[in-house]
Amino acid sequence: MPGFWQDFQRILKQPGEGLLKIIAVNSLLFLTLMLLRIFMIFTGKEAIYESLLEQLTLSSDIRSNFLHPWSFISYFFIHVEIFHLVFNMMFLYWFGKILQEVIGNNKSVQIYFLGGIMGAIAFLMAYHFIPFFERQQGNFLLGASGGVFAIVLAAATLRPNFEVQLFLIGPVRIKFIAGFYLIWSLLETVGANAGGQIAHLGGALIGFFMAYLHEHPIRWDKLRKKESPFIHADLSRETKPRNPPENIEEEELNQILDKISKSGYDSLSKSEKRRLFKASQKNE
Repeated sequence: MPGFWQDFQRILKQPGEGLLKIIAVNSLLFLTLMLLRIFMIFTGKEAIYESLLEQLTLSSDIRSNFLHPWSFISYFFIHVEIFHLVFNMMFLYWFGKILQEVIGNNKSVQIYFLGGIMGAIAFLMAYHFIPFFERQQGNFLLGASGGVFAIVLAAATLRPNFEVQLFLIGPVRIKFIAGFYLIWSLLETVGANAGGQIAHLGGALIGFFMAYLHEHPIRWDKLRKKESPFIHADLSRETKPRNPPENIEEEELNQILDKISKSGYDSLSKSEKRRLFKASQKNE
């Protein structure tokens, strides 16, 4: 047990591995809840465990969620079935690694949380505005699937032709894997876990949206008022002296490259991008 705890602490302290930390927290909470459940059953106090679970999961009754608002976040860290946990964490790891290489660690973690929150919103909207779900009040939402689906769709949107090896099948492009699970979730929205499938679709939607914004960022400068179309000519023949070429130290260049590997190219400031461009010109 001390070795396990040391490994867990090492994962939490490891920089630039946010999704790996999410996997560790999900796994630890699952183990803790299962041990607590066994203890409560043995001591005849299972009702305490059930009450705790209701506090951590998201209810389809939006009014009861106001009594424990943390459930909007805590629900996508809670699992009560081993296979539910294993499949979610496997998909989070595989597709998360692909996504991290494109947009970096920080944005990947953001997409996971946004996917979980959007899954909660979709779940609650379904149970309050769709007649089929309104007749099934009293359900609870739990599990990381909303956040995981966001990661899967974001990775498939940004790297659709990336191939993974599937057992007994061979190489398969991730866009087909994402498409299969998306269609499956849509067909199961009238099944036994209808509310959970709605959360899957909500997470998938925000994952696709965030990936699209990464490839097509909103240019706020173009939305501002444009300047006058007339050309302001300078009739003076005096020329301004050209600035001398900038030099960039090797240590500073390494820091910029490390920042790209951790958070993606978009995390660089304008100054860092300019200096990296100057360094590339100098090496040509």
